[in-house]
Amino acid sequence: MRLDKRLIATLMMILAGNAVAFTPSAAQINQLKNLPKAQQEALARQYGVDLDSMMGGGTSASPVQQAPVLAPISNSAPQPQTDNNTAKENSTTKTPLFGYDVLNGGDMGFTVVDDLPVPLDYQVGPGDVINLQMFGKSSQNASLTIDRDGTINLPELGPLAVSGQNFEQLRQQIINVIKQKVIGVDVSVTMGAMRTMQVYIVGEATQPGAYNVNGLTTITQALLASGGVKQSGSLRHIQLKRKGKVVTEFDLYDLLINGDTSKDVRLSSGDTLFIPMRNNRITIEGQVARPATYELKDDASLNTLLATAGGAKPQAFLSKVNVRRTNAKGVQQITLDLSTAAGRRFTLEDGDEIRLDSVASSLKNAIAVRGEVARQGALSFTPGMRVRDAIGSIDNGLKQSADVNYALLVREINQNQHIEVYQFSLLEALTNPTSLDNLVLQEKDQIFVFDNGLAQGYWFGSYANSKAKGEQGGTSKEREVLDAQTGAIVVQAEATELDVAGINQVSNAAELRKASRESLLEPILDRLKEQASFSRPAQLIEISGAVKFPGTYPLVKNVKVSSLLAAAGGLAENAYLNSAELSRRVATSGDPALDRVNFSLNDAISGKYPIQLGPMDHLIIKTQPGWQEGMIVELQGEFIFPGRYTFQRGETLKDVIERAGGFTEFAYPDGAVLSRERLKRQEAERLKYINAQLKQEISNMSLRRQGSTSSTDPAQAIAIVDQLDQAEPVGRLVIDLNRAMAGNQQANLMLEKGDKLFVPALNPVVSIVGEVQFTSHHTFDPALTVDDYILSAGGTKRQADTDRVYIVKANGSVEMPNNSFWFSRQYDPLAPGDTVIVPINTDYLDGLSTLSTATQILYQIGVAWSAIKD
Repeated sequence: MRLDKRLIATLMMILAGNAVAFTPSAAQINQLKNLPKAQQEALARQYGVDLDSMMGGGTSASPVQQAPVLAPISNSAPQPQTDNNTAKENSTTKTPLFGYDVLNGGDMGFTVVDDLPVPLDYQVGPGDVINLQMFGKSSQNASLTIDRDGTINLPELGPLAVSGQNFEQLRQQIINVIKQKVIGVDVSVTMGAMRTMQVYIVGEATQPGAYNVNGLTTITQALLASGGVKQSGSLRHIQLKRKGKVVTEFDLYDLLINGDTSKDVRLSSGDTLFIPMRNNRITIEGQVARPATYELKDDASLNTLLATAGGAKPQAFLSKVNVRRTNAKGVQQITLDLSTAAGRRFTLEDGDEIRLDSVASSLKNAIAVRGEVARQGALSFTPGMRVRDAIGSIDNGLKQSADVNYALLVREINQNQHIEVYQFSLLEALTNPTSLDNLVLQEKDQIFVFDNGLAQGYWFGSYANSKAKGEQGGTSKEREVLDAQTGAIVVQAEATELDVAGINQVSNAAELRKASRESLLEPILDRLKEQASFSRPAQLIEISGAVKFPGTYPLVKNVKVSSLLAAAGGLAENAYLNSAELSRRVATSGDPALDRVNFSLNDAISGKYPIQLGPMDHLIIKTQPGWQEGMIVELQGEFIFPGRYTFQRGETLKDVIERAGGFTEFAYPDGAVLSRERLKRQEAERLKYINAQLKQEISNMSLRRQGSTSSTDPAQAIAIVDQLDQAEPVGRLVIDLNRAMAGNQQANLMLEKGDKLFVPALNPVVSIVGEVQFTSHHTFDPALTVDDYILSAGGTKRQADTDRVYIVKANGSVEMPNNSFWFSRQYDPLAPGDTVIVPINTDYLDGLSTLSTATQILYQIGVAWSAIKD
């Protein structure tokens, strides 16, 4: 049932009857009775009225509904108001207003507190309900309401004046009276429903107005439940007025900062909470415990504000505190020293903005150690301190990966924070205290220790291998695997996860070492570049060539070729000691020139031929002529001694096969597979090119099909594209191993780095693949022709291109048809290990020109793998 507007007005008048006497008419009460019971009870609870007494069904002894903590007089609660100027001010700053968010708890006027404990000092008054229980000689329960004249009617004893007493006094009085007049009776007195009284909350309240509250409501409860204080209101001068006089002035800061509730008194009927305008707003930011905008009392000092804000943080710079003051004279900037009494006594004014900055981040009386040390970071500096004092010993102060032959000391040399770099040997500094490498340190020095690049790769590899052996009891599980590089089947130990991790770590060791050294050097190089000028070039030097860590390094004091080589990790094994080259810029009146100096590296290292190094020089360490790494060929299959063989440039297939003892009696040299890295890279690029070209043709064909009635579906072409994406290049080179072993110069190829040669056992099988009914393998029969083998595979499919059938020989060569000679029994082109290819008819797919090439590549790759597997 919908609530009539007249009934709303009636209920508002009933509620207003708490202040002005009003008696509802019978028609109005009847209209209320027509509402559902749930709505009647909800309205009664909302407006703090006794539903039973209004409906005529209540008695003086019936329980009374507990009054809410806070109930607004008006039906429609006003929306929270915000001062426009204050909102505009808060939108321009991120500093919060202190304390207002604590009171912003929303309207809590409908929170019932039936079980709230009643303190003994609660002052009773008209409207309070006293629960009385007598037991013993006679038993009786009663709920007694204090009348307007301050009396209660005791059953069978008459009226008793209780007004003005607290609950403890009332309880003791009732017990004494009953025990005096009734013999043999024990009495229990408890508090029932508390009275409802009207108070006013006015001023800068979020929801000002008249409220019905219970007798236990305090100042803070009323503020919280009424929505809090507007940001324009004062939190420090909230006044409680009673009969026109200020009873107490409540400072909310005492509660929020100190937890003091001594002035949070209970309200009485007719009290008024008045919230005046805020006197001032003072903002403090920066290095304080609680940065915010505060309201201070008159003549507050900066020291008082700091205490209110929780005090300054340890990193606050108190010697220079900035105060920005805005008044009728304009904007003023004031700098104070809070380390003095005068600075702390500085009187603040409305609108002041105070900022405490932090102290400088640079460490005082300290040095720093970085890199491959056991404990990196800042250390306390003492005069006379040396490198050994900062690092300790090699065993306890350095990591196992530390480079003991190269370390740097970075030192600031002037107020511009320019640096200079010193190079020293950690080995000498830590083992020989009197060595010149044990440098004397100064305040703010930084020591950099670099990675030697040896421990990481070796540890991972050796650990993986030892773990694998330990877990498998010294034996490894063997299996046949297909070499991804050559397609050859090899028998090897099954790799564990640790093996793979070790191999990957060792293979990437050079990159990891270089990255580790470069990352530690980067901030030093950047500083040296920043402090460079026209008259003083950047103190950098570059080294490249046959060294372990080529790159750019700081130009240190008294640099020598030997010290620069130590910075680069030393010479590589392929370094050429008889000659090196130094390139340097030469300043001229015209265009800059480049000067080159060639010298013996042996003489420069030994000191026979000293070389003066300067900024931006470039030292090139040459490689030994003819030096090549990884000159290894791998022989697999039917060799007397298969394995990996080192060779030198100029050696041929015949040479390495003879070193391996030749072929076994089961070898089939006509089916040999030679995989070459260079060809594999070319094949990979070819596959990418064919893939892209085929995708383009499929797209063009799809566009053509939109304007035609062709029913051709390019799904088969798309499937071939997917196969090209997954195909791995083999890099197979067609060879005639028999001719090579016979000494034919053209067939006896020169070996290249990374070559892998696989010679299979004789396998008398002919394979038929492609567009046939059933891809199959058949025993070689010299009496059968190509046509016979195709028929044995079920014949060709409808989309087969029978005019372009071709054969992939066992050695990888391809024989393309130029007539139908091989279908004649007078000619026998097949041999063991050959594969007959029946390609797809590309005209069947609207003439994709690239598809023929793509299918041929795929079939040839498949045949190479198939020949190896068989």
